[in-house]
Amino acid sequence: MKANGGITYMSIQSDIEMLSIEALEYYAKKHQISEDDAFNIFYKHQVFEKILVQHETLHQLDIHDTFQYVEDIIEEDTPTLVLFHGSNIAFDKIDLNKSHNRRDFGRGFYCTVLEQQANEWANRLYLRTHTGGKYVYRYIFQQSEELKIKHFATLDKEWLEFVKLNRTVGDIQHHYDVVIGPVADDNTMETVQLYLSGILSVDEAVTRLRYNKVNNQVSFHTPLALEHLVLESRKDV
Repeated sequence: MKANGGITYMSIQSDIEMLSIEALEYYAKKHQISEDDAFNIFYKHQVFEKILVQHETLHQLDIHDTFQYVEDIIEEDTPTLVLFHGSNIAFDKIDLNKSHNRRDFGRGFYCTVLEQQANEWANRLYLRTHTGGKYVYRYIFQQSEELKIKHFATLDKEWLEFVKLNRTVGDIQHHYDVVIGPVADDNTMETVQLYLSGILSVDEAVTRLRYNKVNNQVSFHTPLALEHLVLESRKDV
């Protein structure tokens, strides 16, 4: 967010972000705390991810209903998140050694808060390999203070540099147990690739990314992180 001539401009990739920002500003003002403190509370209770999941419903409601939804999430004080993983392989135990290299957030096990996105991942992997099946796994992620978690709320310069490092160097170029943030998928990959190849500057790339639809991913990179991920079910899709 930056000011120019008395006018405030916000870098917003989607109306989901706008809804989240409005809720954040409202919460900070109502409780007389800074926006940074409000962000930390939203992060702790996965408010951003839950707004993303419920966006289709919240988008049709009055903004004050969204504010109340946020208040209810924080009041419940249950820092758990339902996650989905799409694959063409049926498995019972996660093996980080089998993770693909040069991923957005580094080598790891990737999930999403969006079940439809997991369905698409499963279908894409099956069509690419023509092996196995189409499986969607449902997990419960229990956030803990012992985990080092990095949260990216937007497609900004920090996210872009983070993705660049992990995709170009490979393996895991950070020390986080879990990383949460936007996906460099079909909606964003062309811009990301132009940036990685040096055709676009970081500022040009971020400007383009503002107009992309944002999907979500949650990546797990350490055995400790996996201890907080509990499998609920697996289904064929």
